[in-house]
Amino acid sequence: MPFLFPVPIPWDVVLRQLLLVPCFEEILFRLGLQERLSTARAAAARRHAVVLTALAFGAAHAIVLAVVTPAPALPSMLLALATAGPAWWIGLSYRRHRSLPRCIAWHAGFNACWLLAAPTLLPLLTPPLSSS
Repeated sequence: MPFLFPVPIPWDVVLRQLLLVPCFEEILFRLGLQERLSTARAAAARRHAVVLTALAFGAAHAIVLAVVTPAPALPSMLLALATAGPAWWIGLSYRRHRSLPRCIAWHAGFNACWLLAAPTLLPLLTPPLSSS
């Protein structure tokens, strides 16, 4: 387990968040959804492909959080939706450079920032347990 985190994070979580998740999600959202929207017949879909993909990315994270957590707190739902911000940045990079490895590297970097911030943020985002 890494020692630089205030709360120990298992290595499998670190590897999953820095290698597997960025590859899978970028293939799904960049090569899948964004590419599909960019080549759609509808001009609005082509024009807004980056924004629509980023919103779908944020919504997907919020849905996963809602499924995994029985009663997610509003701040954690907002944080899940906030992943649309980095997804927008990555989408712009893909539109400009058409480089999936670049997108995967950006995604891994954002995930690394989250892993560093998570031990501090998670206690603030989870509702206190009622003691009854």
